[in-house]
Amino acid sequence: MLVENPKDQKVQDAEFSSFFQTSQPVLASRFKRWLASMINGVILWVVLTIGFIFGDFTGFLSILLYLGLQIYFMKTYGQTMAKRWLGLRVFDYQTQQPIAFGKYIGRELIDQLLAWTSFLILISGIVALIRDDRRSLTDLVIGTVVVQDKK
Repeated sequence: MLVENPKDQKVQDAEFSSFFQTSQPVLASRFKRWLASMINGVILWVVLTIGFIFGDFTGFLSILLYLGLQIYFMKTYGQTMAKRWLGLRVFDYQTQQPIAFGKYIGRELIDQLLAWTSFLILISGIVALIRDDRRSLTDLVIGTVVVQDKK
């Protein structure tokens, strides 16, 4: 007579079910999030500095160049330049799917507004440092989370 060991069945069930489970996105590291923010900021300041060295109209064109590049990256890849280079992606917190282009634009606008106030961007960074889910103030307002890209 063949008798099954219940422990063996549980192991087989666990192995079988883990094969078909969808994996949860891996949260982006705090350092990479900070680095992406710094890279985007440095690119903006370099483009602005070069633009204003050559005159006011060139400064305006340099702003358009920066915005155009960021919008191109967000529309094409669903990431800003720095997030693409560092392998980060912004997901909707509830659905765990990449966010829509319009929501990404809104997220980046809120980030820029927080950066202009200086104080609020520090608060946003502190929030990301102390929260277990690493969500910044911007993430909480928009409903997003930054994750490591699978690619």
